Amino acid sequence: MSLRTLNILMVALSVAVAASLIRPSPVSAADAARIVEEMVASWPVWLPKPDQCPADLMSARDGSQQYSIESCSADVKQCLERCRAGDAGNCYSAAILTQRIRNSPVSQALFQRACASGFVSGCTNQAAGMESGVDQSCAIRTYEMACDHNDPWACTMIGFHLTRGIGVDKDHDRAKQAFAKSCRFGDDDDACRAAKSLLKEIGN
Repeated sequence: MSLRTLNILMVALSVAVAASLIRPSPVSAADAARIVEEMVASWPVWLPKPDQCPADLMSARDGSQQYSIESCSADVKQCLERCRAGDAGNCYSAAILTQRIRNSPVSQALFQRACASGFVSGCTNQAAGMESGVDQSCAIRTYEMACDHNDPWACTMIGFHLTRGIGVDKDHDRAKQAFAKSCRFGDDDDACRAAKSLLKEIGN
């Protein structure tokens, strides 16, 4: 797999259910950009700094995985207030929305809050944002745990690492086991398509 393909994988991971995302209107985008700037300048006390490994925050029991980018983009402040009140779906929606506006620690912190509230894809996405470091043990541990919780992108990502031996010993058998859980949302899901591409590389 080329570096370009890996970059595509990582971009796709940051919007784990890309097909369901709805871009905010120009007004909402401007509002969201201003709100993100304000949050960066004056970090809210309720929003944790994204410095903990998602694997250490992942709940033993999954919470609701429902979210709406459309609803969040229609009223960003309300979405953030619901996140502050503990709604994991709104935290995840706000994370993706703010990431699309400006990739900043705010989006990573929102993914972390979603993760800690039981939204497994929030853990996966936060781990993806930590991939650039030299030590990838946290990301790999998170992908493994999130895959155990049946998060398709987590399974694709740990499968990728196992396929290429990046940050972990190469193990094609384990990679295939992970990829087998990447198509939970169907063959057209990006996580599934990426997994199938990697399976072709190692021979399925």
